[in-house]
Amino acid sequence: MKKPALLRLSFILLVLVAGAFGISRLDFDVDPLSLLPQELPGLQGTRLLREQKRNLLLIAVQAEDPALVEVTADALAEHLAARPELCASVRSKSLLQSDPAILAEVVAYLWLNAPPQEVAKLAASLDPASLTALLARSKETAGSSLDLQNATLSGYDPLGLARGALALMSSGGGGDDMSSLMGDEFSNAEGTLRLLYVTPPGQALADYRAANAWLTQIKKAVREEWLPQQKELAGVKIGFTGDPAFQAEIATGMEGDMRQSIGAVTFIVGFLFWLLHRSVKPLFWLLLAILCANLVTLGTAGVIYGSLNVMSMGFAAILTGLIEDFGVVGLHVAREHPGEGFRSICRRALPSVTWSAVSIAGIFAMLGLSQLPGVAQLGVLSALGVMIGAAVMIFGFLPLGMTTGKLEEHHGTTRLAMRMQGVMVWLVLLALTAATAVIGWKGLPKMDFGSAVLRPDKSEAFDVFDDIEQRMLNTSTEPGRNVPLVFAAPDADALRQSIIATQKLLNHPDVEALLLPLALVPDAAAQKANLLALQSLAAREDAFKRAVDAAGFTEVAYALTQKVLRQWQEWASAKATLPLWPTPVVLENLGGLVSQHAKHGVMAVGSLRLAPGRTLENAAVLHEVEKVPGAHPAGWAFLRTSLEPLLKREILRVCVPTVVIACLLFLLVFHGWRERVFALFTLAASGWILLGGMSAWGLTWNLMSVGAVPLCLGLGLDFTIHVMHSLREPAMTRERVASLGRSLAYCGLSTGLGFGALAMGSNRGLITLGMTAMIGVLTVLITAAFALPWVWFRRKKG
Repeated sequence: MKKPALLRLSFILLVLVAGAFGISRLDFDVDPLSLLPQELPGLQGTRLLREQKRNLLLIAVQAEDPALVEVTADALAEHLAARPELCASVRSKSLLQSDPAILAEVVAYLWLNAPPQEVAKLAASLDPASLTALLARSKETAGSSLDLQNATLSGYDPLGLARGALALMSSGGGGDDMSSLMGDEFSNAEGTLRLLYVTPPGQALADYRAANAWLTQIKKAVREEWLPQQKELAGVKIGFTGDPAFQAEIATGMEGDMRQSIGAVTFIVGFLFWLLHRSVKPLFWLLLAILCANLVTLGTAGVIYGSLNVMSMGFAAILTGLIEDFGVVGLHVAREHPGEGFRSICRRALPSVTWSAVSIAGIFAMLGLSQLPGVAQLGVLSALGVMIGAAVMIFGFLPLGMTTGKLEEHHGTTRLAMRMQGVMVWLVLLALTAATAVIGWKGLPKMDFGSAVLRPDKSEAFDVFDDIEQRMLNTSTEPGRNVPLVFAAPDADALRQSIIATQKLLNHPDVEALLLPLALVPDAAAQKANLLALQSLAAREDAFKRAVDAAGFTEVAYALTQKVLRQWQEWASAKATLPLWPTPVVLENLGGLVSQHAKHGVMAVGSLRLAPGRTLENAAVLHEVEKVPGAHPAGWAFLRTSLEPLLKREILRVCVPTVVIACLLFLLVFHGWRERVFALFTLAASGWILLGGMSAWGLTWNLMSVGAVPLCLGLGLDFTIHVMHSLREPAMTRERVASLGRSLAYCGLSTGLGFGALAMGSNRGLITLGMTAMIGVLTVLITAAFALPWVWFRRKKG
C-alpha cells in the first residue's frame, strides 16, 4: 500500500479509538419524557410519579371464577415471597386484609399525627362515662350496618379507633375516596381480577437491561416453574405490567428493531454497491468510513450530552443515509476522470460535497433551536455528524477507495438510468395527482404526540395495564377526568404546606373529588401535643379490655385496639425525635402515598376527579396548581394539554429560521433563477408526495416520525445540489448525468429501504419513522436524481 493510503488508514484507526473512547462516556435514555422540555407543565409531576413506581411490577391474576382467582393470587404471593433472591417484597392484600400489626401501626400513626383537637375528642369519647354508650353503638353497627367495610371494622374496632382514623383521612383532604386506603385496591368489584405488587431485591433497577433481566426471571419462575405444577389452576391467566415491564418491552423492542435495521442497511448497502461497482474492496472502506463517522459523532455526543435520548438513537441511521452519498459521489468523480490523482479528484468533488454538507448541516442545526430536547439533540448531532462524515469520506475513504484498483463502468446500468428518467417524470406527475386526491379526501396527516406511539405494536405490559384500567378504574365511563397529583419537598413541613395550599386551591367547582394524604405527612407540632394524651389512653388498656368483654364482644375483637394502644405506649417510652415517620414496611403497604427519597426529599401522591363537563383542556385550576411550590399535576393526558400549544409555538421557533437559512442557501448554492426554480419545485413536489403518502397509509406526525422531515429535506438538497453541479458543467451530457443518477440511486435506495426495514419492527414509533422516511427518501430520489435531469434537458433542448 502506498504511503498516503497507509497514513489515511492510520488516521481511520485513530478515529476509531477516539470514537470508542467517546462512546465509553455515553449512556442511552429510553425514557420518552426525556424528549420534552423540563419546564413543560406536568412534566415534573409525571417524572416524579414514574420515579416512585420505577421498581414496582404488577402481576395480574384473572379468571372467570372469583374463588379460583383468590386461591391463585394467595398461592402465587406465597411462592414469590419464599424467593427472597427474586423478590424483595410481595403485596397481595389491602391494609384491611394484611398483617394486623401493620394496620394497627397505621391507625396509631394517624392518631399521633392528627390535629390535637381531634385527639381531645377521642379522649372525651373514651371517658368512662361515655364508654358504655360507645361500645353499644359499635355492637349495633357491627350487626346491622349494610356497609360491609363499616360493619367489619365495627366488629374488630369496638372503640372506633380505626373508623376514626378513616375520618381523619377524609378531614385531611381526602374526601370520601380516601377510604379506599382500607378497601381492597388489589381486586376489582367482581373478584375476577387480583393484583400482586412485587419489588426487585437489592438495589433499584439501574436500567432497562436490568429490568428486562429481572422480568425474564420472574416470568420463568411463574410461568415455567410454578404454574405448570398447579393442575387445579387451569383457566387462570397471569399477566405482567408496571414500569419494569414497560421499560423492558419498549427499550429491548427498540434495540431489536434498530439492530434489525442496521443489519438490513448493511446488506442493502453491500448488495447495491456491488451492483454499482462490481468491487468489494471499496465497499469495505466505505463501511469502515461510515462506522468511523458514526463513532466520532457518538464520541462528541458523549462529551457534550453524556446520554442520547430515544429520538437521537435514530441519528446513526439518518447519518448513514446522508454521508454515504459523499463517498459515492467522490467515487463517481474518480470514475469519470480515471487518469487523475487524489488531489485533482478532490478539487472536483469538494465543491458539491462541501455545499451539500453545509446545506444539510445548516438545516439540521436549526432544529437545535427547538424547545423539545429530543428534536434539538437530534438536530445538533446530525449537523455535527454530517460535517464530520463529509470530512471522513473525502479525506479518509476516497483516497483509500481510489487505491483498490480500476472501478468498472457499467454502461448497461447507465443506459437503464437514462431510460428511467422519462418514466420517473410520469411517475412523479402521477404521484402528485394521487397525493392531491388523497389529501383532498382524507386531509393532511394528523398530529399525535402522546406516549402511546412509543409502545410496542404488540405488548403484554400495555395490554394488561389497559385491562386493569378497564376492570378496576372504570376509565371507559369517565375518560380524562382523573388526574394524579404529586408533591415533593425537602422536608415534611414544606410538604404539608404544599398540600394545604393545594387543598385550598382545589376547593373549586371544577373539582368533584379530591384525594390528598395530608394526614400521613408527619406534623412535629401535632405529634408533640398528642403523644402525652395518647400515652394516657394507652395506660387504660386493661380497663378498656374489661369494658369490651362486658359489652359482649368476642375475644379477638379487642386485638386491633390492643395493638394500637401498645404502639402508642412504645412511642412514648422510646422518647424518639419528632416528627416520627411510619416504618418502611408500613410506607410500602400504604402504596407510596407518602415516601422518603434521597434524591427528592419527601414525597406524597394524591389525585383529583374533575366535575362532570370539565376536561383537562378547560379546567384552568390545574395550571394554577403548578404555581404552588412542590405541587405537580401528572400524567400523559395532562402533559398533552401543554404539549400541543408548545408544538404550535415550535413551528415559528424552528420553521421560520429554517426557511430563512434555506432561502440563503438557495441563493448561495444555486445560480440564477432557473436553477432555483427547478430546485424549489423538486423539494416542493417531494414534500407534497410525502404528505399524500402519509395520509394514504394513515401515518401521523409523532415524537418519532418528525425526525424524517430533516432527513428528507437534507437528502433532497443533497441530491439536487449534486445534480445541479453536474448540469452546470458545459460539456455535461444526459449519459453522464444518468451515471450520476445511478450513484445517487444507490444512496437513496440503501437509505430508503434501510428505513423501510424499521416498518417491519415491533415499536409503533419506529414503524411510523421507517415508513415516513422510506416514502420521503424514495420520493426525493426519484424527483431529484431522475425527473429533474430529464426536465432540464427537455427545457434546454426546447
